[in-house]
Amino acid sequence: MRAALRWTVGNLPLAVLALILASVVWAIAVEEADPVRTERYFQAIPLKTVGRPEGVFIVGGLTERVYVTVRAPESVWDDLVLDDFEAVVDLAGMEPGVHELLVEVVVDKQLAEVLLVEPQYVTLELQPWVERAVPVRVQVEGKPALAYLAGSPIVTPTHVMVNGPSSYVDQVVEAGAQISAEGASADVDGEVSLRALDTEGQPVPLVTLMPEAAHARVPVELREDYRTLAVKPVREGLVAYGYTITGFSVDPDTVTVSGAPETVAALPGFIETETVSVEGAQDNVVAHPLLSLPQDVVLLPGQQVTVTFFVEAIQSSLTIEITPTLEGLSPGLTATVSPVTVEVFLSGPLPELESMGEGDVRIVLDLYELEPGMHQVVPQVIVPTAVTDYSVLPATVQVEILVGPTAVPTLRPTPTPRPTPSGG
Repeated sequence: MRAALRWTVGNLPLAVLALILASVVWAIAVEEADPVRTERYFQAIPLKTVGRPEGVFIVGGLTERVYVTVRAPESVWDDLVLDDFEAVVDLAGMEPGVHELLVEVVVDKQLAEVLLVEPQYVTLELQPWVERAVPVRVQVEGKPALAYLAGSPIVTPTHVMVNGPSSYVDQVVEAGAQISAEGASADVDGEVSLRALDTEGQPVPLVTLMPEAAHARVPVELREDYRTLAVKPVREGLVAYGYTITGFSVDPDTVTVSGAPETVAALPGFIETETVSVEGAQDNVVAHPLLSLPQDVVLLPGQQVTVTFFVEAIQSSLTIEITPTLEGLSPGLTATVSPVTVEVFLSGPLPELESMGEGDVRIVLDLYELEPGMHQVVPQVIVPTAVTDYSVLPATVQVEILVGPTAVPTLRPTPTPRPTPSGG
């Protein structure tokens, strides 16, 4: 036992030396098979913060990126991707102010080691997050229509809250917006977007407004020396017999005049046109009359009034009794009609009905290809184009077709028909 112990103790240095040599040989073999690389990773790693105290804001944001030098076997290098790295700055316990903070980078890959971070430190400014109320100011842009004035805008709400880093919130003096009154002849209102502005009217970054919009209304009123009046057309004369005026139109129906304020204020709410004649009219009368303006009152340039009087024929009705005309009766046949005459009820313009002569209205019975016997035939009515409607009584006529001659019925004279007006 003692001899074995002496042998072990005597050979221990040799055993340790052999182990070291074996390890070196193994390391050399591994290094040759998978050599270790130490170099800068080709992509920049984005920074992020952790532990930011509540109510503290990073002024300017965290936009820096860092580069790292990594030591790892060749096989690990080949598998490295950007997501394997995490670069953080710890803000835990930091007070508002300017701080130089260490950048910590870890790599989630076995056998990979971060040797160097560039830059190793970053400078961040921390400010408290504050808010305060600022007034809303809306600026009116553009000029209203001629003869109109734009008043001061009425804004709701009158104040909004601005919040953000304290040094930036301190720069904000108002929440500004613009609204256009260009060409307006009535009040302008709508939603406007607000911007945080400094004393020079420039936008302030890194702050937000609550709310971000406001409602603005700009009163637009007529100047005291101007007035808008309704146009009242004036006519004279009578339209042609059998015609009537069914209405009129005025375009524009109002005009704007100017003059001394007291003169303009004393005007009634309308202004008459010069007289338009409709004498003998049988169609619409279109005119561009001047206006009957009082002394020292003028019409604004560019205004021309068009007056139209709508003239239509009076609608009437007429009843006449007519002996039908037979057409298409085959040779060798004769026909007897019952009743011998039919009544025709006509509607249309009174002048047209009164001017119709004998033969302008016809009733035709078409007997084409009808065989001897008793038939009910629908009368065909032929009327002038001016007739708007008609009807026949009776709606059908009995026709008896016979072989050979037949007696011709004797007709009673009928009185001359007169139209009956149905419209004024």
